[in-house]
Amino acid sequence: MHPILLSRRAALRLVLFGGLALALPLSAWAHGPTVKLRYGSVKPLVLTIQAGQTVHFQNENSSGLPCTVVFAGGELTGPTLEKGGGWHHTFEEPGEFPYQLAESSKTRGTIVVEEAP
Repeated sequence: MHPILLSRRAALRLVLFGGLALALPLSAWAHGPTVKLRYGSVKPLVLTIQAGQTVHFQNENSSGLPCTVVFAGGELTGPTLEKGGGWHHTFEEPGEFPYQLAESSKTRGTIVVEEAP
């Protein structure tokens, strides 16, 4: 194989895989704060954000059981998240938004949305 072609291929791999490695943390960061969901606990218990901000809900149940975020009043329900699965929601209006897990009603948290400056 010609040394120049090998160098080009190696450079292309470096650009592609290096770019992918850089893109993953940036995309994970781009979704906003994360709420970690486990049966019996939600972290943080109360999350304060500004209107227009997106929150990422992440199923971190070690048992592998699914979880579904249900907001008070039933007006908003997230998808059922398998272990490791996540869901994003953008909160446009100020207010307090209490929620619980459908599969574990004692597991509760609150999103507090403040007016954007």
